[in-house]
Amino acid sequence: MGRYSSVIGLPCLPVSLAVATCTPGVAMTCMLPKLNMLTDGYTTLRNIPPDTYYSVRVEMLHLPISPSGAFLTRMSELFRKLELYVYHDPVFQIAPGTYLSSIQVLEAPSMKQLLVGAGDNNVTELIIYTCGLERIPQTIGNLPLLEDLTFTECALRNFSLGAFGQNRHLRVLDLSRNRIETIIPTNREMPQAIEYLHLSSNRLENLDMSAFIGLPRLSMVDLRYNNLAKIASQQTVTWSTMEMLDVSYNRLRTIDLRWLSAPNLRRLILSNNLFEKLPERLRRFPNLQLLGMDDNRLAGVIDLAPLNGLPELNSVDLSNNPTAKVLRSSRPIRLPVLDSLYAEYCSLNRFNTSGIDLPVVSFISLAHNNFSAVAPLGQAFPSIQSFSFYDNPIPCSVLKARAEPILSGKLIMGIPPLSASECTIGSIQIAQSLLLCCKA
Repeated sequence: MGRYSSVIGLPCLPVSLAVATCTPGVAMTCMLPKLNMLTDGYTTLRNIPPDTYYSVRVEMLHLPISPSGAFLTRMSELFRKLELYVYHDPVFQIAPGTYLSSIQVLEAPSMKQLLVGAGDNNVTELIIYTCGLERIPQTIGNLPLLEDLTFTECALRNFSLGAFGQNRHLRVLDLSRNRIETIIPTNREMPQAIEYLHLSSNRLENLDMSAFIGLPRLSMVDLRYNNLAKIASQQTVTWSTMEMLDVSYNRLRTIDLRWLSAPNLRRLILSNNLFEKLPERLRRFPNLQLLGMDDNRLAGVIDLAPLNGLPELNSVDLSNNPTAKVLRSSRPIRLPVLDSLYAEYCSLNRFNTSGIDLPVVSFISLAHNNFSAVAPLGQAFPSIQSFSFYDNPIPCSVLKARAEPILSGKLIMGIPPLSASECTIGSIQIAQSLLLCCKA
């Protein structure tokens, strides 16, 4: 059983005569232009030497019946994985006795229903793209060995994670690019093995995070590209293994994380939202390593004080906040392992380093801002190896006085122009081979 790794079919067409000729393809693939399963199709597949080919690719697959149900069962006698490029029927069936480990359907716009029969099967991966499913199939629990499930670019709306309670081995759930507006909290059994949850590009607006209670192994949640204006929970949500929470590309103005217990959270991505200041209570996440706050509405003074008490914070990105003018901290902070700080494409004209202790920082970028002077970052942070003031209106006289750090590469002023004519506001010759743009 399962002599080959996979069979790949393109359009599934009505019955017609076909002559199968195997042509060697890349990656040990047997290329079949046509295969007629009503005549000699099964014989052709059985006669393909498994020691010669790793997979079989069929350009046109001719079938007397739907390419699901009994067809999948027959294919599992020869293959471990099956991929259909186009599926035209409204119902897709996985019958008992289907011993394929992986089933992938890449385009199924007419598929409205998925039926999984009760009984033995070996399916660990089910991936369906571009389908018409509007709800989670009630029979999905009949895939007890399922580890990886994808319904992407379908028509799913509201659902509960309890729908997957019988999928006790499910590790990866991808429901991105659907029409999901609500995730309903439930008292039903939860799929406790889930580690990676993809919910990006849906229509979520106000998310009750208590819907995620009962997922003890969750490691990553992707909520990008929704319409989220609020994330909250009336109950504590404990994610002891959570490493990344990504809520970028939403409409969040604030986020109160008191409901979340995630002691191992390492990456918190809040980019491309509507935040006007850094969120409070970040010290609840003592293992946080990366904070993304770029492309928000941080205005006026960016106060770094909320970052205090994060002993593992390694990188912070505050770029693309065009109304931010000052970078400072309202109280003393110490970030013992911070390595890099980015605050590019803002309107910064001052960086007050007083009270900011970054003992191992190696790189700070303040490129594309409004600085008229080079902040003394080398003095404030002795460990720094380089810092960028590229594309700031810094006077030529200031750069001339900073020739030594520029020539050593410590002060980065961007790619030198080929000629002074490329500089719109002025230029200076720092060395014989180094011309820089600056404010005359």
